[in-house]
Amino acid sequence: MEVQMVSDVLERASSSDVSKRFGFYYDEAMTHPLAVERNGAARVVMLPAAEYERLARLDHVALLPSELERSDLVAIRDAVVPESSRGLDHLLD
Repeated sequence: MEVQMVSDVLERASSSDVSKRFGFYYDEAMTHPLAVERNGAARVVMLPAAEYERLARLDHVALLPSELERSDLVAIRDAVVPESSRGLDHLLD
């Protein structure tokens, strides 16, 4: 078994190790995320379904204007549509 630390939070294991010892890595992933490597690169992360669902919900969080930084509000206000995109306006109708 070869588990490498990527950062303080994410461990890595090879896909062949995970395949051979799935039960072990399943239990590990229930306590902390585990990156699964293939050909030396992390391809997927194993984590509890509840944590995935929590993260997926965060992807759809809307902010009120009052929650944005001033620099973000200025960037929105000053945004310019490129001329090359003006032909797409009909898609908003």
